[in-house]
Amino acid sequence: MGLGGLFRKRDDVAVGPAPLVVEAREGEVLAPVSGVRVGLDTVSDPVFSQGLMGVGVGIVPRSDVVYAPVSGTIVATTKTNHAISLTSDGGVEVLVHVGVDTVTLRGEGFTRFAEKGDHVEAGAALITFDRSSVVEHGLDSTVIVTVLNGDAYASVELLAMGPVAAGDVVMHVGS
Repeated sequence: MGLGGLFRKRDDVAVGPAPLVVEAREGEVLAPVSGVRVGLDTVSDPVFSQGLMGVGVGIVPRSDVVYAPVSGTIVATTKTNHAISLTSDGGVEVLVHVGVDTVTLRGEGFTRFAEKGDHVEAGAALITFDRSSVVEHGLDSTVIVTVLNGDAYASVELLAMGPVAAGDVVMHVGS
């Protein structure tokens, strides 16, 4: 079976999966992946579970495509393509980190579709990853999404845990 409609083409170059059709309002952070939303305190990496990287949620993924949780500018990427951070058009700084200790895979099974400085719309495909490979390597595949500058806002409200589809609202950031 070929890639079918999974990848869009631009001059015969794969540029990533088609974007989600979402309506994101400023202050909303969307689920970057479909799966089951869990509390950040349950994530096996203490840097995240202790809130050292901001307020957020984990999503145990059911899919291999990570989408932009906000409309904004890519401000940082990793050589291993397992993490990406964005600043929303309204200034909310969001980190999306795929898995725990996945840096040890040195990029194997990860493909990134956006570069530092790119402006992306919420729902744009950012990364694909091989979930089964992550698990086969004995690593946690939980996708973590945090608000890095939550202290700059009056509130960061986490929505209920449980099943979530990519593009659903998972946090509200209030001014």
